[in-house]
Amino acid sequence: MAEAQWTDEPLGSAKQDTLDRALYAKRAAERIHASHSFESSSVFGLSGPWGSGKTSFINMIVEELKEAHPQWVVARFTPWATSDVAGLLGEFYSSLIAALPKKKSRHVKRALAATARVAAPAATAIPYGGGSVSRLLTSISGLLTKSPSWEKAFRKAEAELKKFQLPILLVVDDIDRLHVDELMAVLRVVRLLGRFDGVQYLLAYDDETLFRSLSTAQAAGENDGSAERFMEKIVQYPLLVPPLLRHQQLTRLNAGLGRVARRDLDEDGRISALIDSFLALLQTPRSIDRYIAQLEHHLPLIPPDEIDDVDVVLLTLIRMSFPRLFGEIPPSKNELIAGHTGEMDLKSQPFEYVRFNPEPLFNLVPDHHRAHAKKLLVSLFPNLREKGQIGVNGSRTRRGVGTEEYFDRYFAMGIPAHDVSDAAVHAAVDAAASGDGEGLTALLVSADDARRLLILGKAAEPRRQPSTDSGRLKLVEVLTMIVNDMPDEGGTPFGGQDQILSWIGRLLIEVDRNAPPTKILDALAGLSSSALRIRVWRRVGHELENRSRETAPGWYGAVNQALADEAVNGFLHHLELRDEAPDHSSVGYQLHFAMGAGRNDELKREIGMLVETGRTDRATLASRLVAARTYTGMKPDWTLSEDFDQETFDALAPPGHDPWYDKPLVEVDARDLTWANRRRFVAGRVNAPPVESTS
Repeated sequence: MAEAQWTDEPLGSAKQDTLDRALYAKRAAERIHASHSFESSSVFGLSGPWGSGKTSFINMIVEELKEAHPQWVVARFTPWATSDVAGLLGEFYSSLIAALPKKKSRHVKRALAATARVAAPAATAIPYGGGSVSRLLTSISGLLTKSPSWEKAFRKAEAELKKFQLPILLVVDDIDRLHVDELMAVLRVVRLLGRFDGVQYLLAYDDETLFRSLSTAQAAGENDGSAERFMEKIVQYPLLVPPLLRHQQLTRLNAGLGRVARRDLDEDGRISALIDSFLALLQTPRSIDRYIAQLEHHLPLIPPDEIDDVDVVLLTLIRMSFPRLFGEIPPSKNELIAGHTGEMDLKSQPFEYVRFNPEPLFNLVPDHHRAHAKKLLVSLFPNLREKGQIGVNGSRTRRGVGTEEYFDRYFAMGIPAHDVSDAAVHAAVDAAASGDGEGLTALLVSADDARRLLILGKAAEPRRQPSTDSGRLKLVEVLTMIVNDMPDEGGTPFGGQDQILSWIGRLLIEVDRNAPPTKILDALAGLSSSALRIRVWRRVGHELENRSRETAPGWYGAVNQALADEAVNGFLHHLELRDEAPDHSSVGYQLHFAMGAGRNDELKREIGMLVETGRTDRATLASRLVAARTYTGMKPDWTLSEDFDQETFDALAPPGHDPWYDKPLVEVDARDLTWANRRRFVAGRVNAPPVESTS
């Protein structure tokens, strides 16, 4: 059977009490009974913050009073039921009349109606028992056509009430929520207009709110104690709703969180570290239950592996406790995530970004809660921490609200249209590791650049990678086919192509250290060019450098040698093709990889033979050392660079003079990146290698 949803209904009986308040309620009921007299009237004031359980406590008091002393008559006056002061007075008398026995109540009803008429001349519109006081007055024969004096009417009604010899308790709940004029009218009723002997009152209110209303009504000063003294004239017996004890708060919170949690919410200790903030902000049963109800609604909206549930728990606490602060989080997204404004502080050494100042956000929070607001916000956005601050209790997943690609999920409470679910990405990766690359290919090929990077960030997450060589190599096979079909991004360091190549490199470095080199070479062979293979292999080398304590796998040297052989042969063949070589062959990758592998002497010897036999020339070699450049932050506009790599030319060019060195500079179209144009461009910019010393 499904568990009942929280409805914020008060307890109806002490049998439902879970806070050990039943005994206190019993003693309060006994106090009300013991203080009763048919010669006087007393007022009990039950105070407690909103949500502390005042109405539930009243219900337990009434239940105990009627069980222990059945003669008691309990009337409930609801000041909220009317819209003006006159109506409020009429509702008060109507509530009292409605609680009396129906038999033999004709005279007391008439007396109370007359009192109501005197107390509120506007009572002609007061609701009463389906009719109105006016209708009641006209229906009772013999009623005086002229209103009696207040004193006479009051004493008459009081005398009629005494004839019943019934103790009466009149309950007035939530008086602090009334408008100021209505509140003053209720207090006037209790103090004077309805203070009938034999009638006890039980008022319920929040001290802080009530005192603020009294100050507004100028019945009391602000923070000078006059509000308390004013209420002392009204209330003879103050009662206090027992505040939640620490263990009661924790028990209620633990029970609620345990009910809504989808996993161990405190696995990493974040919530425990912030427990003081939870206890300070959730001090009443209602606030705790309302908080849990919000979590019960929001947590299931997104699957558990798509967000950090603890961040939802903390954000919900902020939203309920500090709604104005919560409303400013989305507009401050970039600053909260980065911890800075995006502008450079030119006065700092070295240059740093200008730190984001969150204090204006904390100004939206009551002073006594700002420390808690700060702890919660820093836990969600760790980059807000102060310099030197170590413990911030931030998310240890990649899915926290402080991560840019996940932020929007916490406010959309779903997967936004521009996003893609982690589950879909992980399913595609798992399928690719089993040899089915259709899903991963569809995700990456159909996406625009921004979405592709978002998907790759999720897909390449270390904890989601295959754990076997078979799975790794099948995934590499799929990735090589995808990257082969992607347009070249011109070496953009953070583009989608580069991210996939890095992913392939991380997969290969995890292959069994004792695997045969052919396994790695076969995987690399799936890439469509030597340049792509070299770029992947560089990632493998970087991974090894990052694992400085590890020795290279057994296959590393042989694969490195094979790729260097390919690079040497590829570069030499490129020189032989002269101007007919492919324009986008990325021959520079081959040259620098071969030289980095220590193959300079071999290259110089082989190039010398090609020049000597006429299969290439020095101009062709020089053309391969002319770089192209563009400017970052702009649409790519590649042009030939005047910065010729003379040092590499000196290392590779055969010695001796060549008439080509004497050719003058020629004006060319710098945007023409063909090899023929590069050869024309470089003429007059190259010096012959220095003569080697024979000593």
